[in-house]
Amino acid sequence: MEGPHGKDTEALEQVCSLNIQRVQSSRLRGEGLPEEDELRVGIESKIEGEEKLKRRVIGFSPGDPEDPRNWSHGRKWFITTAGILAVSNSTFASSLPSGSLPFIKADFGVSTNELMILTISLFLMGYVVGPIGFAPMSEYYGRRGVTLIAFGWFVIGSICCAVSPNIEALLIFRFLTGIGASAPMSVTGGVFADIWQDPQSRGRNMAIFSAVTMIGPTLAPIIGGFVSVSRLGWRMVFWIQVMVACLSFIPLWFCPETFAPILLLRKAARLRAQGETDVIAPLELEDRSLRTSLKTTLSRPFRMFWFEGIVLLVSLFLGFIYAVFYIFFQSYPLIYSGIYHFRPGISGLPFIPIGVGAGCSYLFVLAWDRHLKGKESRGEAFSCEYRRLPLACIGGPLCVSGMFWQAWTARADVHWMVPTMSGVPFGCGFTMLFISFLNYLTDFYEIYAASALAACSMCRSLLGAAFPLFSQQMYHGLGINWASSLLAFLGLAMSVCPFLFIHYGECFLPPPPPLFYPTCGYYS
Repeated sequence: MEGPHGKDTEALEQVCSLNIQRVQSSRLRGEGLPEEDELRVGIESKIEGEEKLKRRVIGFSPGDPEDPRNWSHGRKWFITTAGILAVSNSTFASSLPSGSLPFIKADFGVSTNELMILTISLFLMGYVVGPIGFAPMSEYYGRRGVTLIAFGWFVIGSICCAVSPNIEALLIFRFLTGIGASAPMSVTGGVFADIWQDPQSRGRNMAIFSAVTMIGPTLAPIIGGFVSVSRLGWRMVFWIQVMVACLSFIPLWFCPETFAPILLLRKAARLRAQGETDVIAPLELEDRSLRTSLKTTLSRPFRMFWFEGIVLLVSLFLGFIYAVFYIFFQSYPLIYSGIYHFRPGISGLPFIPIGVGAGCSYLFVLAWDRHLKGKESRGEAFSCEYRRLPLACIGGPLCVSGMFWQAWTARADVHWMVPTMSGVPFGCGFTMLFISFLNYLTDFYEIYAASALAACSMCRSLLGAAFPLFSQQMYHGLGINWASSLLAFLGLAMSVCPFLFIHYGECFLPPPPPLFYPTCGYYS
């Protein structure tokens, strides 16, 4: 079809074609609609399509100042910094009570250690529940509103934790706080995909994001331990969390919306109000009814987890490494208080090398970026697997080496500094894995990155919440050496994942047509 709206017709046909592919693919997966429903959908789509063909579909033109990818570097860096601060608050809060558990236990008269572990596990369970709604909603309503509401929820939950009258209330509020804290974790990756078009810039910012956010959970046990032993008491630990969160909320408030489909929706509404009644946004070509929206957006992370082999394996691998990290909050007291007789507060200091290792990971990222830039300058092209995953090929063995190092040096006849330094390779490898895989998912899924990252976040948070619940029994039953070695052997087996993706990546993709690959219509 040719004419003044030929390009708009082509965009509409692409969207309609994608809808047909989704219906066909759903039937292949055993989720197909009855034939009469498919016929009704086709007839309605045809009628609506004929009406919408008469309207002008808008998009971002090259160099459009309203396109988030064309914003100034200063504005992008402000948004990036605000996102990093929000996620740092979330990770800081996740492990904050770990240094205060003996004092909370004594104050509330709790008799079992397992109940105290729930203060961390239930927070991580909030990470499981939150992304189910927050990440898909950010792709429906936009990033900004969802993040602000969730972060406000997080602040209120932190206040409730500080004034909890008993252990039951504290556990409930920790769970609710974790739900609010999950939004920055699952949405920020999508924000980076919105504003950083260049994969190299996006990768470097994701690297800074991953390295900086590791500082929170490594410093939190130290702060919690020292504050709890002081006259301030364990409740001040949560008030510190509230104060830091309130300060971080200020830059978050001034961040603009970044999701292109929502910005185009607003642009179309503005143009229609100005008299251009024939314009329509690409998002308006889709069925935005409540039923369809709930079915599509809320189920998307689950469908991506089960039907996208890449999302499934990445989620399981990162989930295991994440769980090992949170097991450290149970094993470190056994090692440094039990074997080396460290006092509360001091026993949190061995977490510092993990943070140092996280910072060192950025050096690997810079070196790899320089290598890629040199290849690009010579005109060489490569896939996103080769761009992102080699760092994971290094990070996995680094993590495992740190775990074996700690397993067989945590003994009374070995100086405490030796097992402590095992945190450097673990922290470096841990962060490199997250940088590599999160960048890989963001590059691969682009506008659906928030849902892919949400699926990943839910899986790793579920494992991170579950593993510490049996970690003490495992360490008492097997001993520190073999319990840590068991985890290291499991990590060694899972370290083959990035190598498999590089060499056999296409084998992990679902059969065509694709459901979640980037679609046309938002950028022209």
